[in-house]
Amino acid sequence: MNKLPVYLFALSATATAAFAATEFLAPVEPEVIEIEVSPNELARCQETLAQVAQMPIVSDSGRPLPASSADGLPSVACVVRDI
Repeated sequence: MNKLPVYLFALSATATAAFAATEFLAPVEPEVIEIEVSPNELARCQETLAQVAQMPIVSDSGRPLPASSADGLPSVACVVRDI
């Protein structure tokens, strides 16, 4: 009877570790935000994105973030919308 709590703890720990390993090993698809523009606005959109890419990365409060934080951020692309 005293072994039941030990078995339950071991089972819970194993399940938690398996879940954490699955989350860690699962490939994360990079998120791409698409900005739809007309064909004549495409160059301007790409130029603006290039300027924004040169700006420092900051948090919502305005504090600078390390460059390694950019890996988790979505990428942005200008695409021509169908007319």
